[in-house]
Amino acid sequence: MAPEIFSRLAIYLTEMGVALLISYLLWRLSLVYKQSYIRSWFFALLAFGIYQLMILLQWATPSSLVPTAIMQFTVVFCSYGFAVYLLRGMVQTRGSDAHLLGRVSNGRLIVLLSTAAIVSIVPFGWSDTIDAWQRYFQLYFRLLLMGILLLTAAVSLLQRTDNALGQRLAVFSMSLWGVLYIAYTIWQVLSTRQPADIQLLLIYKCVELFLLSCLGLALLIWLHEHERNTNRQLSEKALYLDRYDQLTGALNRDALLTLLQEKLQQPLSASTYLLMLGLDKFKTINESVGLKQGDILLRQLNQRLEGSILKPALVARTGGDIFALALTDIKTTTQLQFALRHLQQLVEKSFDLAGGPLQLSCTIGIASAPEDASTAESLLQKANIAYHQAKRLQQRSLAYKAGMEDESARLIGWETELLSAMRNDELILYFQPQINLRDNKLEAFEVLVRWQHPVKGFLMPGQFLPFVEQLGLSRQLDFWILHKAVKTISEWRKQQIQIPLAVNMSPLHFQQDGLKQKIQQLLLQYKISPDLLELEITENTAMHDMEKGSNHVLELQQMGIRVSIDDFGTGYSSLAYLRRMPIEKIKIDRSFVMDMAGNDSDMIIVKTMIKLAHGLGKRILAEGVETAMQLQLLRNLSCDTVQGYYFAKPLSEQDALNFARQPVSL
Repeated sequence: MAPEIFSRLAIYLTEMGVALLISYLLWRLSLVYKQSYIRSWFFALLAFGIYQLMILLQWATPSSLVPTAIMQFTVVFCSYGFAVYLLRGMVQTRGSDAHLLGRVSNGRLIVLLSTAAIVSIVPFGWSDTIDAWQRYFQLYFRLLLMGILLLTAAVSLLQRTDNALGQRLAVFSMSLWGVLYIAYTIWQVLSTRQPADIQLLLIYKCVELFLLSCLGLALLIWLHEHERNTNRQLSEKALYLDRYDQLTGALNRDALLTLLQEKLQQPLSASTYLLMLGLDKFKTINESVGLKQGDILLRQLNQRLEGSILKPALVARTGGDIFALALTDIKTTTQLQFALRHLQQLVEKSFDLAGGPLQLSCTIGIASAPEDASTAESLLQKANIAYHQAKRLQQRSLAYKAGMEDESARLIGWETELLSAMRNDELILYFQPQINLRDNKLEAFEVLVRWQHPVKGFLMPGQFLPFVEQLGLSRQLDFWILHKAVKTISEWRKQQIQIPLAVNMSPLHFQQDGLKQKIQQLLLQYKISPDLLELEITENTAMHDMEKGSNHVLELQQMGIRVSIDDFGTGYSSLAYLRRMPIEKIKIDRSFVMDMAGNDSDMIIVKTMIKLAHGLGKRILAEGVETAMQLQLLRNLSCDTVQGYYFAKPLSEQDALNFARQPVSL
């Protein structure tokens, strides 16, 4: 009897120890890899170790110490938990939540296992008539169900695409283990021998221990192979990213330079053209449709470029929305022009995004080898210079020419000086009076800007504003002028002067969201009433995006800020647009006012504009009034307000204050 007891203790303790050791190793690995299937394997092996411990306690411990129902519940719960969590882990290795076990939370799974354990135990404590069936439900049915679950786990694992050693060994172990449970159950049900036959039990447990060890070894080998494969994939990804752009799959800049240099070193019968293609207003598109949709757009564009009939030798992404294409089979200027038109058409073709189709345009810079450069890096630099020059000149395409570097360097110098001028208050506000003809009083000042350059002297707007636009500094300058104007209103109010100031707004700044918040912050900072600030937007700005423009104007008017359209008559001049745009005042461009005394056409245009504005409930202001005759004609035409050199040239701040304190003389 003693050898049998020792054998049973040894086999159960060994199984328990192996299971707990493997579960500990899996727990440590789960902290490193953070994979859900490793945690499921840990729970499975932990449950199996506890399952073996409970069976041993049932056999070796008197029922008075530990209630039989509790031990039996733990045995059933842990045995089912082992099989279910093992199956769940194998399902999770497929990386999909399509299977039910992949979606059920641990809490719900524990409740389900507890319910199954309770159903297997409670009925036999209530009725003695069914006690004969207890062994069938608590042992044979349980082992049969565990065998089916293990076979299901093996089948689930076979559906993985890889066929590594760890996976094959795990399939082998679970398949034999499932067959062992099913065969043992069938043999016990059909056999006439006593179920407690110790020799059969020891053989059964030895096979189970062998399969447990095989499964544990399989899982550890699997994880080692996974780590090795992960490292290999990371190395491959690093090599890929060393040459290719992660977002689009196009070559990156370094790979472009390497491959382009190789091509330039080969004897070629024709020039090699490098085209720098950049999307227009891509930043605005990202802000409107979102970064993810912007990424999709870039991928679609790369696919179009690589699949183009031009068959570019190289396609690379060198910047956010900038692609470089190397063309080696262009032999004539006509072919080059065809290539440029084709690329522009590829970009202008609608892009399919979640928010609907979107149309774009592009700018292209061109450089050729060996004419412009003999090395890849120099060729890329020349194409980049041509691209940025085309952007500044608002041309669709531009070929590199000698001397463009000097222009770029000059613009960089202007950029540095302009930013410094805004920081150091070198820019100065000037003010041009706007006179109300109905009461002959000063109505407002239009704010203009001058630059007191420390070296170049006093600069007029035409000497630096073009560079502001080319360098993309319009928004910064607008906000600087806006801030300075609001501050000036605050200072004038302290001197008992409350005259509204009209500030011109660039198209880019007006179309950006957040302008309302910026103005609100300034008004609160200086405690200024919004009716002392007026924004002037050009007609083309207002009509570019009618719905968005109307919303922006409406938001500003709700704040109490007046909005007027500047240079009216030089843009779309659409009556429907003007009727829908909620503006307060329309400014007639000076080009119509200057010659209206001697030009009947200009006179008719001005007269029509005034009647049109009044018919729509808008006020009208005429710019460029320089003579008494022009003033009288405008008065006769019922023009509301005028401004021009007849009253005063743009005034310095002190002169403007003096002008405001004196009555207007007409």
